[in-house]
Amino acid sequence: MDIRAEILDLKLRVEDLEATTEQVRESRQQEELLREVIDRSKKLHAEMAALRAELAEARSGLGEEVAAVGTEVEGVRRAVSAPRVARGVHGEEGKVGEEIAAEFSVIRSEIEHEFNFLRSEVMDLAIKLDRLNPAKE
Repeated sequence: MDIRAEILDLKLRVEDLEATTEQVRESRQQEELLREVIDRSKKLHAEMAALRAELAEARSGLGEEVAAVGTEVEGVRRAVSAPRVARGVHGEEGKVGEEIAAEFSVIRSEIEHEFNFLRSEVMDLAIKLDRLNPAKE
């Protein structure tokens, strides 16, 4: 074999090695991205479960508050219909309703914030999945 053929053979082998190294590097990057997507989706799933639990707890608490308001309203009705009873109770019915409305507003705001965060995370994961799938490009 002459020297030119040997040099050409070595050059081709180096190019093959470089191409293989680049493929391994890309494969590692994709693997890391996929791991991140998997980890974040697990975290997202846990956060969604926690949000569902909070929502169920808020619903339960709101149901108890509504029942308490119903009891209060019934008490006010009895007080109004009873003769010679002090009429200062009417203001309390409004206060309880305002407190419930304020608490419900806070809970709604917190849930909306969590939902927006989760939606952002899902969109970010979708982008990363698109990057992993070169067929879509």
